[in-house]
Amino acid sequence: MAFAVVRRGGEGLLLIAALGGSYLLAARLRRWWPSAGEAWRTSIHRWGAPWFASYCRRHGALLIKLGQAVASRPDLLPLMYVDACAPLRDQAPARPFAALRRTLNRAYEGRVADHLPWIDEAPLASASFGHVHRARLPDGTLVAIKIQHPDLGPKVAMDLSLLRLALRLFAVATPGWPTAMVYDEIARTSREEQDYLCEADASERLRPVLAKRGLLVPQVRREHTRDQVLVMEFAHGATLASMRIAELDPALRRDFAMRIIDGWLDMALEVGFFHGDPHAGNFIVNGDQLWLIDFGMTASLGSSERLLYTRFLSCVARSDTDGMIDVLTELGVVLPGADLAGLKILARDVFGQLAHLNPRTFKNSRREKELSDKVASFLRRMHGLAFPRHTILLTRALGLVEGLVGELVPEDSLLTLARPRLARLASLRGRVRDLLADATARLRRLADLPERIERLLSAPRSGPDFTPLLAALILIAALQAPEPYRVWAATAAALAVIASLLSRSRS
Repeated sequence: MAFAVVRRGGEGLLLIAALGGSYLLAARLRRWWPSAGEAWRTSIHRWGAPWFASYCRRHGALLIKLGQAVASRPDLLPLMYVDACAPLRDQAPARPFAALRRTLNRAYEGRVADHLPWIDEAPLASASFGHVHRARLPDGTLVAIKIQHPDLGPKVAMDLSLLRLALRLFAVATPGWPTAMVYDEIARTSREEQDYLCEADASERLRPVLAKRGLLVPQVRREHTRDQVLVMEFAHGATLASMRIAELDPALRRDFAMRIIDGWLDMALEVGFFHGDPHAGNFIVNGDQLWLIDFGMTASLGSSERLLYTRFLSCVARSDTDGMIDVLTELGVVLPGADLAGLKILARDVFGQLAHLNPRTFKNSRREKELSDKVASFLRRMHGLAFPRHTILLTRALGLVEGLVGELVPEDSLLTLARPRLARLASLRGRVRDLLADATARLRRLADLPERIERLLSAPRSGPDFTPLLAALILIAALQAPEPYRVWAATAAALAVIASLLSRSRS
């Protein structure tokens, strides 16, 4: 097991070095030779996407969740990465049942048959932290059991170390972004996800809430559930991730989208406790039934925060961008001393252009580039934004909801679908419902990483030129990269050397 964890970390370091360094140098090359830089960046997508997806698939655990997040954002991330990671939304790599048997024996103190006399050893689904199997209780009831991988802890610890390194490198290229807070929130949810008793509590708490919106949640069988074994009602059907969503009846797709929107808003802004991982693989369809599963990743919102989001909701319904900024200031997103006047002007521009646009139409358009440049330029000068703890997972979950709703109803944006309910709720009582406009605008600002890095590198700056160091780093990664990515990494290394020489000749 120790060797596997070390190998996992070693390949992760190579991946960070090869992809991170290549994108940085591609951005630099585009300044000198735009067409060559763009061609290089496209080639990085071509070999980097399958390498990244393969790494996530082979090593599993927390990496699967990262791949699922990538697969759920076709409106923001390069489509080569989205397509490469798409299979991860529904299935993680399967493990031999003998390894899971160790978890069962430890959980039930060797008396597995007393709790689960029959278990189908073929996995029903392979999740990121464990497997889901069919089983029967002593009374013959068919159930689904989630069994945690026995060696999960060391793998998650290694993934978190790699994530911390990647975020620190990202922070160097994009100063001002809350990378430390992102890491802290991911680390917190990862620890909680390893305790299935927490997941049982979360699902039982939200089951009656979601039932009001037509979303079903499997009932937990407490007497058979342990910290590494979750036993629950069996949900028949297929996941949205495994289906051809476009082939579903349009009316049913819109109905599903509205159920998801209403259910998630009820969780976050009425109950103040929400499902943080609503990707397509966690929704099961059986006719017109829609089940939501996997409550391992959750977070809470305090009553004062929900009240502030009520005001934010009212502002969204009225397209009052100045009011939105005032609420964000009270939430702590906008720090004291920030350029509020400039931020309000920017918010009016962003909201005016994004409120009614289809994200897929907007992506890669001239309008997106102009707006992204404007936002990036403002943020570099501002140094007055923060992200309170709860907004990290909240924004991630909203991004997943937006991506899924975009697949179900591609002709409309999330805000367009939610606006009637937002206006209705705002007029009925000032109580809670959405962070949609804020999250939509913020996610639009977070355009793909290579483009952001390019804009930052284009800004005047002084200091040493690290291009030769990056070229050497990619060259080392190329020599160590696994097949079939070695050829592509070697090509990137050769281009990196050329970029290094160009950099030295211009300095």
